[in-house]
Amino acid sequence: MKYLLMFISAMLLMESCKSDDDKQPVKEKVKRTVFVYMAGENQLTNITSDDIKEMTDGAASIPSNSRMLVYVDKADSKIKPFIAQVTTNKQQPLDTLYKYPNDPYTSDADNFREVMERMMAISPSDEYALILWGHGSGWVVENDTIPGPSRRAYGVDNGTNNPQSNYGKWMNITQMARTLEGLTPFKFIFADCCNMACAEVGYELRNATEYLIGSPAEIPGFGAPYDKIMPSLFKNGSDMYRGIIDAYYDYYADYYQKNSPIVSGVGSEDLDGFSVPLSVIDSRYIAQLAEATRDVLTTFAPQYPNEPELNGIPYYLNLDVPVMYDMKAYIQRYASANDYATWKKAFDLAVPYSRMSFMWMTISATLYYKDFDKFDKKVDGGSVSMFIPQNHTSYFSGNYAYNKKSNNFGWNRIINWSRFGW
Repeated sequence: MKYLLMFISAMLLMESCKSDDDKQPVKEKVKRTVFVYMAGENQLTNITSDDIKEMTDGAASIPSNSRMLVYVDKADSKIKPFIAQVTTNKQQPLDTLYKYPNDPYTSDADNFREVMERMMAISPSDEYALILWGHGSGWVVENDTIPGPSRRAYGVDNGTNNPQSNYGKWMNITQMARTLEGLTPFKFIFADCCNMACAEVGYELRNATEYLIGSPAEIPGFGAPYDKIMPSLFKNGSDMYRGIIDAYYDYYADYYQKNSPIVSGVGSEDLDGFSVPLSVIDSRYIAQLAEATRDVLTTFAPQYPNEPELNGIPYYLNLDVPVMYDMKAYIQRYASANDYATWKKAFDLAVPYSRMSFMWMTISATLYYKDFDKFDKKVDGGSVSMFIPQNHTSYFSGNYAYNKKSNNFGWNRIINWSRFGW
């Protein structure tokens, strides 16, 4: 009896010392779960808390039959990655459901899949949506955790918990696509990171989500105003993507005008018109747009070594040279009126809504101080970018070699720039 009492006492003590690692997951099935995948083991680490605060501030907008869960990886060796639920409980607005015992690369595709599967097990749901939070550079090549040359950029993890470092491993977008395609397709993927609204990424993720929402350009470090977009995250169709885009766009259009000191040496009058260009890609029609783009290019694309004149066409990234040009503006400039009208029908199906801005926050002094004034404001920008080959040395060699490495994407294999000699 004495040993039995000692055993019972020990078990009670163990029970009282349980950590959040042992917390039982939420099992009740709901209509929609929105996952926020926060890749913050980099210079964005301090912003994770700000954005989580916006989510908890807006938690009242989460329907009773839905949930929002966040996976958080910060640059802090004392805080391991964890999964939590956003709640309306003022005493515990972020309810931790699982703490990871180690600190895996958030940018590794296998770890990414494990988190997705765990969150789906924690929150059974009729449908899921995903928010990619962190750094991004679309299809541009960066170092990642996958050996070999086919490397793409999302969610850099420096692996050292250094809050001052953006140098580390990235996630391969093609690998991300294959990982997500093994799961239930998401109602939408909202990429709250730079340069993800490009045709190449939209095409690659077409089987993983119904809609891809994001910006073709660099976005502010603070990212989306989550308290303002929260209601739209739980809506459907155009109410969903229009609500997210409008709240995001209007917030920054107003913010820039009221906070000119955020850009050193720039007066408020120069920030008039600044916002974040945004768009939505409808996965049902992106393959049709790829074919229409392939066909219209045959009417005007020059043969190598000739290249198109791109001056004035908005581009969204500068990595020693301009890259990621607005596809709608490009096609409009060179296609005949009839050919453009035919192509635009495919574009309007694939990109049913966008908000264009010719000026946005950027870390590239070349882009901000030089080329915003040169963009042709008369063009009908669509806030979706595409790769266009060029003769510049950086397009052929060096760290990026755009002309070669962009061909790893399915979109460019359909476009087939090699038929023009590239």
